[in-house]
Amino acid sequence: MRFSPVIAALLCFTTWMSMVHASIGPMASCCYWRSKTRVPLERIVDYTNQSEGLCPITAVVFLTKRGRRICSDPNSDWAGKAIRKVDKEKEIKALQKMGGIKGSTSNITPAVSNTATNAPQKEC
Repeated sequence: MRFSPVIAALLCFTTWMSMVHASIGPMASCCYWRSKTRVPLERIVDYTNQSEGLCPITAVVFLTKRGRRICSDPNSDWAGKAIRKVDKEKEIKALQKMGGIKGSTSNITPAVSNTATNAPQKEC
């Protein structure tokens, strides 16, 4: 069987592109430094934790309503507040999905005491 130089070049190019994509692809979404940007907590909708390994620093990556990413120090007070806010909202949404909470109303019927109606009544 004859091996064509075109096939060899195509095979080399495909292998090279796979290696470049595998090594550079995940790095594109890494934080390389931590921002001191602080937006109002109402604008934060989600977060992910970035650990060292593929990425150069440890950070919390916040996602805003406008789709912006904020790389923050995971030990900062602001980051802690934002994480708690997002976690609380996720918990509320999960409870709403399960039917436990419907908006801000309650579907629990209040208990009424019957002690006054069960007492013997005197006739006048």
